[in-house]
Amino acid sequence: MYSFLLRPKWIVFHVVVLAAIIGMLFAAKWQWDRYNARDDFVTTVETRQDRDTTPAVPLTSLLGSGDDIADISDIEYRIATATGSYVQSGQLLQINRTQNGVNGVNVLTPFQIDDGPIVIVNRGFVPDGAEPPSAPAAPLVIGGTVRTSQQRRTGELTDNAVGEAIEVRRIDLPLIAERLGIDVAPVYLDFIASDPASPEPPIPVPAPDLTGGPPHLSYAVQWLVFSISVGVGWVFAVRRSLRTRRRASAQPADKPADKPADDPADDPAGEPVSGREATPAQPSA
Repeated sequence: MYSFLLRPKWIVFHVVVLAAIIGMLFAAKWQWDRYNARDDFVTTVETRQDRDTTPAVPLTSLLGSGDDIADISDIEYRIATATGSYVQSGQLLQINRTQNGVNGVNVLTPFQIDDGPIVIVNRGFVPDGAEPPSAPAAPLVIGGTVRTSQQRRTGELTDNAVGEAIEVRRIDLPLIAERLGIDVAPVYLDFIASDPASPEPPIPVPAPDLTGGPPHLSYAVQWLVFSISVGVGWVFAVRRSLRTRRRASAQPADKPADKPADDPADDPAGEPVSGREATPAQPSA
């Protein structure tokens, strides 16, 4: 009874259904992994940004030195401090930035840490048309969020490593170091505050947005529901085909079709005769 399932067209149907289910389950798992990764990221950032449980420490202690240099990903989003002075001759502008719906630039300035490396400080946002303020010349203590070097994504324009332009598209630390001709720390700081406070600081960049993001969990559930629906559709298709074959095999092949009682019958001459007895013809003389 089930031998029809091994016919070529049914085998193709099985393969297509199985491939669809496997593909959808992989998509559901991928979305689930993305959801967990996003959740872990939010937890990590919140923990590192919490100044009660993770107080600010000097950047030099986070970076380490020599063989003890830290894994950069382990210190990203930590709040760090640095004592020293801005390098007045190396200011750059990160172009094509938007903050609170306003277009502008971010001001990037090298900061020489006392007895430490030079770190690039993203001092904040300046709207288009406004003159980026110069960095304070006096020694000061700054605090900021540790960030790692930005990488060019597929389709984005490339910055030139050499040249006199002060504009860059991203905070690519190796490129900035080559552009300025100096060695810089492997991380940069998003400026939060300084002591003493800067008289005209740019607007500090906002903290990472931990809300929203793609709804990976709902996508995972949707793909799982789709895969179940395909499996249920396969079951219905098999049961329907099986029911049709059982109905066909239950009817005898040599049984004539019944005629309705009121259907007209044909006489040998092909003329229809009514259901009453025909009147005999009168003999001719």
